[in-house]
Amino acid sequence: MSTENANDIVETSPSPNREDGGGFSASTIRTYIIIAGVIVVAIAGIFWWNNQQDQREAEATVALSRIRPLFEAGELQKALTADSVPNIGDEKVVGLQYIADEYGGTDAGKTASLMAGNCLLVLGKASEARPYFEKAQGSDAIVVEIGALKGLAACQEFDGDYSGAAELYEKAGDRGTKTGLEDRCYLYAGLAYEKAGNKEKAGQLFTKVAEKFEGTESAAGAKSGLARLGMAID
Repeated sequence: MSTENANDIVETSPSPNREDGGGFSASTIRTYIIIAGVIVVAIAGIFWWNNQQDQREAEATVALSRIRPLFEAGELQKALTADSVPNIGDEKVVGLQYIADEYGGTDAGKTASLMAGNCLLVLGKASEARPYFEKAQGSDAIVVEIGALKGLAACQEFDGDYSGAAELYEKAGDRGTKTGLEDRCYLYAGLAYEKAGNKEKAGQLFTKVAEKFEGTESAAGAKSGLARLGMAID
């Protein structure tokens, strides 16, 4: 096919995006400009979001550091709400619940959620604690995630659902492999299964803890559990 014929084909089947005189049509150019603008805005939005997240993480971390001493001192109600806690300079000290609610998307916010859940659980408010443990469960920090699972398990125990609690404790143990936390999780799972009347499952977990973590407090507790069940380690 000659070049002339080829050109004829192009001219007889013009692209709808080109004007007769060649080049893109005005409507297509406007479309490309709009698309380019959207991309630029999206990229700017990503940078803005990352910057905002960094700023919020920093704010949450500072807020958590100010209220944490009360939590560690066992002043749980004050730690939750920061009521009657004096300002630091001109800045108000906020409680764990505020940090968890306001900064829930940050790592520090999820840690605050775990701490708030623990406070509420100890204060006998399992139903109020549960949503905070659920928030903390989404943390990227494995120790916070495990703590959240244990907290949810404790809430199940509080409600008398020992089988549900046992499953959550066992899940926490599985997630906690090589963290140094799994022995207690499996022990608590065994105890919960025992309370639920599942002797077989309780025995399996007690045996696992006694054999794998020999010499630890958890192993001693597991051996006591086996004795209660009338089982012995081979």
